Amino acid sequence: PHEEIPTQKNLLSLGQVIPKEYIEPYMDGCESGELNAGEFSLHSFRCVHSSDENRSNYNRVGLAIRYMTAEVKNVKAKVKERVTLVSGNIGDHWEAEPSARVDYGTQEWEDHKLSMELERQNYFQDSSVQEFK
Repeated sequence: PHEEIPTQKNLLSLGQVIPKEYIEPYMDGCESGELNAGEFSLHSFRCVHSSDENRSNYNRVGLAIRYMTAEVKNVKAKVKERVTLVSGNIGDHWEAEPSARVDYGTQEWEDHKLSMELERQNYFQDSSVQEFK
């Protein structure tokens, strides 16, 4: 279980943290995976992970990729979000992300803004936070 405690130092928009009392019983099996500049970690969404404060002058970037079947449904969704179809059928729970025709084109930016707005509506519902960091 996690709690939402937004702070300036937490890079997550909703400030998600797992309280220490839940983590401490598992700390003996904890592995440190310190990364150098330019490296990244790839792990399951079920992997509890964290990082220290970014003390560099460069932004730290997070990228989430969710690979799922068309039957997956966001049961908390207020709106259908857009997804990129890899193969098969889009299903009933998602809208297809339009394919870009031009790199950084005007329509492509408008499509991206709409996709992010749909995600924002679902992600921040019932939260005092309303914008991505």
